[in-house]
Parts: sequence; C-alpha cells; structure tokens
Amino acid sequence: MYGQLEVLIVALLHSLRTPAEIARNVGANAKALRLERNLSRDTLASRSGVSAQTIARLENEGQVTLTNLILVAVALGCADGLEQLFMKKAPQSLDDLKKPVRKRGTK
Repeated sequence: MYGQLEVLIVALLHSLRTPAEIARNVGANAKALRLERNLSRDTLASRSGVSAQTIARLENEGQVTLTNLILVAVALGCADGLEQLFMKKAPQSLDDLKKPVRKRGTK
C-alpha cells in the first residue's frame, strides 16, 4: 500500500509539473483572460466579489481558495471548464457501457 507521499511523487513524475507550477499557470491564464477582456483588477473584483488583492495573489502566485477561484471564473465567463474538471469520460466502446458503476474504492 502506498502512502500519500509516494502517490504524490508518482503523480508529479507523470505530470512533470509541480502543483505550484500548475497553480501559477492557472493564475497566468486568469490574468491573460482578464487583460484580453480589458478589465482592471478592481473591476474584476467588483464583478466577482473577490478582493483585488486576492486576484493579484491568484495571478502572481496561483494562490487562491477554490471558492474564490470559482467566483473569478464565473465573472470571467469560464466556469464551465471547472465543472468538467473531474468529469467521467464518455464510454468509448460497448464494453465500457457494460462495466459496473463503482460506488466506492477498494484501494
């Protein structure tokens, strides 16, 4: 049985990016979209209900709570992508359709 550290190491090796790098990329994408829409941080703050300082921390460091990330995504019109984050993939074959639906894990 693997511990949390081993699972994290395996996940990092597969993605070749650290969680911090991914978070910074998400922040950079949010900033790029904000600028593409010609919005100031203050305007986005008032539209999202998230402080301008929190938006700056998201954009510069990738640090934000999930709730605030969702509020910013809604204000920028891209919340649909978040809803699909852990979505189960559509079946690719008849065999996939026949597989039983798991209700809990065993490992």
